[in-house]
Amino acid sequence: MSAQPFETAFSQIGDRLNSIDRRLDSLEQRVDSRFAQLSGQLEARFGQIDSRFGQVDARFGQLEPRFGQIDARFGQLDVRMNWLIGIVVGTWITTILTILLHH
Repeated sequence: MSAQPFETAFSQIGDRLNSIDRRLDSLEQRVDSRFAQLSGQLEARFGQIDSRFGQVDARFGQLEPRFGQIDARFGQLDVRMNWLIGIVVGTWITTILTILLHH
């Protein structure tokens, strides 16, 4: 039995494996390239989202003093309502006492 058929078979197997290896290398390069591209796009998108959150934070920072102003106005309204209720109750009591004690 001669070794030549085995050598030919091994040579063909080696050629096929080299071909597969080259295709896998090519595929790996394309995957790496696409991954780098997508990573860059994703990072840019996260940068945009981060910027938008910064804008939203700034807007909330602007709203906070406004809520403080509204709270102060409600405090003033509360004081005025207490005075008004006191005047109305005082007037009623005075009127009722005047009617009761007049006769």
